[in-house]
Amino acid sequence: MSLLTRTAPAALDLDPLGDLPAVRIVPAGEPGTAARGWVVRLGRDLYVRSAPGGARVAGGRAHLQVDGARRPVLLAEVAPELHALLDDAYLAKYGRCAPEKVAAVTSDAAAASTFRVRPRRASWAERVDAALDAVRGAARREPAERPCPTC
Repeated sequence: MSLLTRTAPAALDLDPLGDLPAVRIVPAGEPGTAARGWVVRLGRDLYVRSAPGGARVAGGRAHLQVDGARRPVLLAEVAPELHALLDDAYLAKYGRCAPEKVAAVTSDAAAASTFRVRPRRASWAERVDAALDAVRGAARREPAERPCPTC
């Protein structure tokens, strides 16, 4: 098999996250701080916005957590000209939610916390921490979050 035809390992595949209603954004190295994030797909890329009023999220290394499993990612800033397209994507995906929730996730404050999501390999230390958590039973499985009760 050619190196060019190899597919990314399952751990690096972020496509399933695009269909989820919400994820938790956990900054790398700060496991105690997490924010709820709403995910949309625009073209082939995934984007996440943290819910306004929650924990502040910065770009860089992070994890997206779903059902207790964490996926290592890089959060990259988004060009301002994409925000209107992303607002439309959020309206298309979450438009059936409570109007105040949709207004919050398409606000200017929410746009400032929008990041393009890129997969990354977990560092050796992150893999060791995950293994230790599994052994200790510390990795509790939490149900996937919903952005609002009407979704």
